[in-house]
Amino acid sequence: MIRAITEASWEAPRPATPVSRQKKDAIFELACRLAQVAERSRASEGASLAADAKAEKRKSLRFGLELIAEGADPERLDLAYGHSLVAADLDAGTKMELASIRAGLGGIAAGEHPFFIVRRMTAFLGFEYFEKASAWMAGRIGKRRKRNQSLLVPGDMPDLVRSLALDPPSLERTLRAAGWGLAVAAMAGCAQESVDLAAGFYGKTGAAAFEDDADYLRRRLSGDEIGQAQNTFIEVVKNLEEGGELDLGSEDEFSSDPGFVKELTRAVMALDDKSLRSVFKDGDSRILALAMQGLEPRAHERILELLPNRVARKLLDAVDDAAILPRREVLEAGKTMALAILAQAALTKSAPPEVLESFERIRDWVDEGKVAGL
Repeated sequence: MIRAITEASWEAPRPATPVSRQKKDAIFELACRLAQVAERSRASEGASLAADAKAEKRKSLRFGLELIAEGADPERLDLAYGHSLVAADLDAGTKMELASIRAGLGGIAAGEHPFFIVRRMTAFLGFEYFEKASAWMAGRIGKRRKRNQSLLVPGDMPDLVRSLALDPPSLERTLRAAGWGLAVAAMAGCAQESVDLAAGFYGKTGAAAFEDDADYLRRRLSGDEIGQAQNTFIEVVKNLEEGGELDLGSEDEFSSDPGFVKELTRAVMALDDKSLRSVFKDGDSRILALAMQGLEPRAHERILELLPNRVARKLLDAVDDAAILPRREVLEAGKTMALAILAQAALTKSAPPEVLESFERIRDWVDEGKVAGL
């Protein structure tokens, strides 16, 4: 058996006879299991591979895991397994299984994300198993813990990512030009905000993999290596900008208006519980989530404490889904919230005049902290 493996060709199999559903299901389960091996390997910096190899019963898989545990890279795996034709006495199902295992082992040796391992290994199985793999990954995403990474490498990256995010196609174009590896390495030194802005362009599954890879590289790369990746990413941006392919916003478009934030927070904190609860319970959660970017944390805490758990979760989900807004959009969202509160107050007639005056100032707010008419 080992001889057949070492003499195998690892091109995509072209079986003369169909592979049974039972065999494909077994290969799919193997792909999910090998992805978990990859996950443990990444978490332990490869230390878990020896134990996984020892516990593995499949000789074909144990052979490869032992090689990787000893430091084999994908090229060495290719040499070990060989490039000659698959032995003629292997049936189509066995050929497919061996090809799938080789693909998964190559991904582990390259340090790829477990989701990519599953995609590699199930690529031989057909569209139905693509859907099954997507469902498996969705289940794993639901079990991930939320990270909140602070900035590791000081520099221009966070401001640059924010500027690119003002024009989403520009950020997406930059990420594609940089490529996954460079983008992940550059974001590994940024705060979570930058990672979230970049990851959003890869879909739900891709975003989870992007965030995981950024976290993984934070542990593997030195500060100098991350800094070099960020400099290279910035060069990609400069080249695209010189070629007229990017539309960068100005650096101050994301900066908050301190006067507006202070005034809106003061007004919200002074409003009675009933009126505030009513607006946030019955209002458009998306608009309210955007307006919350113009509030201080103490106002966030008060609002969430007043709401039922179900409504609070809905609002928090909307906050998580909301993009980082430029100043002008935060102002507009705050004004929309002020209009809703003034309308509510007109119905209940319970808000003190000074509170209403604060929300009227918010409603009439103009640029740079200046109030209309003052």
